[in-house]
Amino acid sequence: MNQKEERTWGTLVHLGGIIGMAILPTVGNIIGVLVLWLIKRNESKFVDDQGKEAINFQITLSIAAVIINIINNISLGLWSLANFWRHTRGDFFEFSWGWTDLIGVIWIINVIFSVIAAVKANNGISYKYPLSLRIVK
Repeated sequence: MNQKEERTWGTLVHLGGIIGMAILPTVGNIIGVLVLWLIKRNESKFVDDQGKEAINFQITLSIAAVIINIINNISLGLWSLANFWRHTRGDFFEFSWGWTDLIGVIWIINVIFSVIAAVKANNGISYKYPLSLRIVK
């Protein structure tokens, strides 16, 4: 694989997370990166390295999204219980936790860092995502 192809595939691997998340929000980001990485990882050390970085970042974001959803569900259950309890006494309790807004923040973080990584890869520079778990080595 020549250097131009390496850069192109490195760029695509990083953008795979955004594309996948847009198509299938729950796990599409992981699937998008994984498919692109698995296609070309044996042909280029650069693509293999950038694919590992991208997949680790997408896994990290998905773990964060799962944690946010768990917290959101627990808080919604507590809110419902409190609202039911107050309703039986004649009081009404209105409160919004706003945890679902954090999923939007994760999406924005994904777009920002994936675009930065794609631009770096397009220039032939290896990119290391900040705050990324190193699961795939």
